[in-house]
Amino acid sequence: MRDLIEWLKPGARVKRYIFTLLISVGLLIFCGISLGATTNLTPTMLIAYVLLITLSIFGIVFSFILAQRNILLVSLKNISKRNKNIRIRQLLYGDPRLKKGPRVVVIGGGSGLPNLLKGLKEYTSNITAVVNVSADDYTLTSAMAKEERITPGDIRKCVSALSTYESDFSKLLTYKNDDTNTSVGNLIINALTDITGSFPKAIDKLSDIFQVQGDIYPVTTDDLILCAGLENGEVVVGKENISERVRETRTAIKQIFLKDGSLNVVPEVIDAIRKANIIVLGPGSLYTSICSNLLFEEVSKAIVKSKAKKVYVANIMNQPGQTEGYTLARYVNEIERYLGKHVLDYAIVNNGEITPEMIKDFNQEDSTAVKIDLENIQNRAICVIQEDFVLTAKNALIHDADRLAEIIMTLSLTKSIGDLNIVSMKRKHLKKEQMLTNKRIIKSKIQEFRRKQAQKKAQKLKDTKNNINGSKTTIKSQKTIDKIKEEISKE
Repeated sequence: MRDLIEWLKPGARVKRYIFTLLISVGLLIFCGISLGATTNLTPTMLIAYVLLITLSIFGIVFSFILAQRNILLVSLKNISKRNKNIRIRQLLYGDPRLKKGPRVVVIGGGSGLPNLLKGLKEYTSNITAVVNVSADDYTLTSAMAKEERITPGDIRKCVSALSTYESDFSKLLTYKNDDTNTSVGNLIINALTDITGSFPKAIDKLSDIFQVQGDIYPVTTDDLILCAGLENGEVVVGKENISERVRETRTAIKQIFLKDGSLNVVPEVIDAIRKANIIVLGPGSLYTSICSNLLFEEVSKAIVKSKAKKVYVANIMNQPGQTEGYTLARYVNEIERYLGKHVLDYAIVNNGEITPEMIKDFNQEDSTAVKIDLENIQNRAICVIQEDFVLTAKNALIHDADRLAEIIMTLSLTKSIGDLNIVSMKRKHLKKEQMLTNKRIIKSKIQEFRRKQAQKKAQKLKDTKNNINGSKTTIKSQKTIDKIKEEISKE
């Protein structure tokens, strides 16, 4: 009974044709019975019966052919997956459901972003991953080329994560040769770059080959060189150099900036942000993977203007050197320092226990867990969602991608979590802030007016005093002149 009910859910490609088939068969049977029971058949009735019988036969043939066609199309498309556990019913519902899913834009990098993408692709195919590819991400692929090329490691991992093929096929992209320490994915990308003539076309071609469920774009195709100013006054050039230097010196990053501020953003990135239902920042390295994308004014402005919900996914562990000792508040405040105040709607953070044994077993001795300190978050309208996301992987502690994706999908479809309405709360907070700003402006103008009045009063008193002194001097001078005249007259 349960299986039968699942077939009745909306979104299948064959249910409509099955209903059409049943109605057509019923109409044909009705016409046959009626004709058998009719004794006086008029020409008008005969024409009506002919039309109804023709229509029912056409409906039977039409619905039967289309139902079979859709079943075969979906089945053949998924045969390559060789998944014996999947049911035909799931195949029929899968594609329409994913195509109608929310439009999600994810900005991040490292291993956290591909992990999240694996969870999201189970809910929607409308995914856009925005990845930062710096000009210092080079490798020497002497087996395929004589020159150094950009090796978009993060993009390669995202292609692998969003591929609809079996995991064995996607693992091909991340496989590395022990002798050259070069991944097969980099060699493929370099070869496709030669064939297609450009890096973006190579990524598109790679996505087609591996049947990527979504879109993957670098934030720019220009030579991006990231720079960082450290707390000790040192300036470091190059993304890889930044990571190494902060780890060596244990000096915090004060700010990051682009060496060349006139780089062009890939137009598809801005278009995806404008159309998004939800924008997810993270997980990934705070400065080199997330904030580095926000340095582009077009990107940050598009995010601020977008009506999509803005979500930040905090890392489970701090990154040694780059974010050592950071709390949730520090992460959120830093994101909004580059993005703008009160832009984020949600922050998702892990509150699951991380034991010393887990840190030791998964080589995380140099790192600490991200602490939750809600009282220090400057954006008081943000909604913080706390869940136990901790999963273990090879030499790492990672997010539970399925649970994380489920929460993000829920956020994309609702304006509230529980009794907390983010929209009204944010409006109230911004209205209150605007009132405080107006009060500060009015107070400043009043103080300026009083200061000018005091200056005028002081100047007036000074002028009056000068006039009095001038009058006394005139009287004294006149007496002296009169006295001199009097003495002259006596002589």
